[in-house]
Amino acid sequence: MFRIWIAAILITLCHFAVKAQLEDSAKKQSLTLMFVGDVMGHGMQIKGAYNEETDTYQYDDVFSRVSSVFHLADITIANLEVTLAGPPYAGYPQFSSPDELVDGLTNAGVDMLVTANNHTIDRGKEGIIRTINVLRDKSIPFAGTYMDVLDRDTSYPLIIERNGIRLALLNYTYGTNGIPVPHPTFVNLIDTAQIRTDYNNALLHNVDDVIAFMHWGVEYDRSPNLEQLMLTRFLHDLGIRLVIGSHPHVLQRMEASFDTDTTEGRVVVFSLGNFVSNQRPRYRNGGSIVAINIEKENGITRITDAGYILVWIHTPTIDGKQRFRVVPVSQYEKKEEFFSQEDRELFDEFASDSRELLNSENYNFPEIVYRGGKWLIPWKIRETLNLFPIQRVEPWKTIHSYPKDLRLGV
Repeated sequence: MFRIWIAAILITLCHFAVKAQLEDSAKKQSLTLMFVGDVMGHGMQIKGAYNEETDTYQYDDVFSRVSSVFHLADITIANLEVTLAGPPYAGYPQFSSPDELVDGLTNAGVDMLVTANNHTIDRGKEGIIRTINVLRDKSIPFAGTYMDVLDRDTSYPLIIERNGIRLALLNYTYGTNGIPVPHPTFVNLIDTAQIRTDYNNALLHNVDDVIAFMHWGVEYDRSPNLEQLMLTRFLHDLGIRLVIGSHPHVLQRMEASFDTDTTEGRVVVFSLGNFVSNQRPRYRNGGSIVAINIEKENGITRITDAGYILVWIHTPTIDGKQRFRVVPVSQYEKKEEFFSQEDRELFDEFASDSRELLNSENYNFPEIVYRGGKWLIPWKIRETLNLFPIQRVEPWKTIHSYPKDLRLGV
């Protein structure tokens, strides 16, 4: 009799556990992702971060003005385009930044990094290894570079799980500035056969969606090239619905379609532009933070919204030293007292150039603006949608107009 009573209790508990699990899966869950462009470390940035009194490097002030933006996201991912190879610190052409650079990023709200880019092996094998060790010691998740093949096999893809939504992050670069990858370290290079294998492996992790963060394109070109278009088609056809680009150091267009009863959600951001750097020429002195919203209900994951926030790199001279500050354009464009006259002109030029490009070429990718002391995130404040520009082009017209036999390596 006692055993029957125990069995009845266990059956009842199992019933309620299954019921609770089903109710959780039926409940709508959402995840806001943010993506950040090229984090550079030129020589003047290193000098600007140095504190003579404490003999330390401090980057918190560089990113403090975008911290409130990052905290609107559940996950923020940035492209780390330097090594953390230790001293001597240097900028272009062989970057090595102080470890405090990533402290500044994470203190501001960046959650994880991608590390496969053309500067990955600027400081050789030791630079790759030390960068990996620093990130792991600081418990910063990353994708793109590895100690060896075994390390890659056990660490890649990077699995992201938040708010009941599970994603895989892939990261690849077109090359490493002609420097061979030193054995036994591993850098993810763009190879469609390898990407296909990695994607299939990601599916084994029971993920809801896959992100590909691609280091590609032509530096300083404001339009994607044929290789970017073909790779985007390959990635989307494969099933990778979120494609994010870096490397050109300027903004390129962004396109999105959303999951409805008649359309499939897909996203491509061809280039996020610079997030922080000492590149001051026109078009290069800023970039964007891209936000994408994903929802999951009844086991079905949908891409529902996308938008961008422009950022400009302010470089005032304070106490005889050039400083670097990343400022959100929409939030600071009314703050006349914040800029010198010269800086104001450069700020306005970047804002105008960027909006002219993205408002004319983006599809379903509006600017997220700052009004009344808050960011008007469209999926958080639906009634503000009328603030955003109307799309003018057909979805995917440029990407999917090429015949399949032109795809790279397919």
